[in-house]
Amino acid sequence: MANMAYWVRASRAGEGIATIAANLVARYSFEKLGLHRIEIVVSKENAASLRIAEKLGAVREGLLRNRLQVQGSPCDAYMHSLIPKDFEINNTA
Repeated sequence: MANMAYWVRASRAGEGIATIAANLVARYSFEKLGLHRIEIVVSKENAASLRIAEKLGAVREGLLRNRLQVQGSPCDAYMHSLIPKDFEINNTA
């Protein structure tokens, strides 16, 4: 199991870089490393990162209260997950 996070500098935001990179990392993690789960925790206020999780096909599993600290204040965050099946990968071995 692993956690995934992504950040793109403001001048390159909106170009799809994070989505492409996260997709490659997830595929590599499932195909080469044999992981069975990747978690993505995103502040409920971070619309751009939430869109990336959706584009990856991550399943939103729930709202976690006070899960993250953003600029020194606790904030709620959504937990998302990816599993090999989401990428049509079978790594049950």
